[in-house]
Amino acid sequence: MKNTFRTLPLLITLGLIGCTSTGTSGPNEAQMLSAAARAQFDCADRNGNGYIDQSELVYMRQCGIGENLKCGEEQPVLEARPPAGDFELGLRMIQVTDADADNRISIREFRAHCARLDRAHQD
Repeated sequence: MKNTFRTLPLLITLGLIGCTSTGTSGPNEAQMLSAAARAQFDCADRNGNGYIDQSELVYMRQCGIGENLKCGEEQPVLEARPPAGDFELGLRMIQVTDADADNRISIREFRAHCARLDRAHQD
């Protein structure tokens, strides 16, 4: 009976350690983005939910995000642009970048887009 009381706290402690340490993954999803590319994503993610949703597609070009634009590069401010053109670019970006087909761009999908463009620019 004494041994049971000694091992019980040990088992509880090990169980708690296991519960708090499982499910951890490698580096933060946004960690591999440059600061400038992260700023582009945050600029387009106006509601701060971690996704570029369909309601935020019109901001992508304003934030320097485009299908062939290198991530993290500053883009010139384009005055008097029709919002319809910006929305069409956003729809194209969703088609190209949205890997899980949930009609929004996550930070992970954006990071993959940037990595793809980086490889293309290196070749």
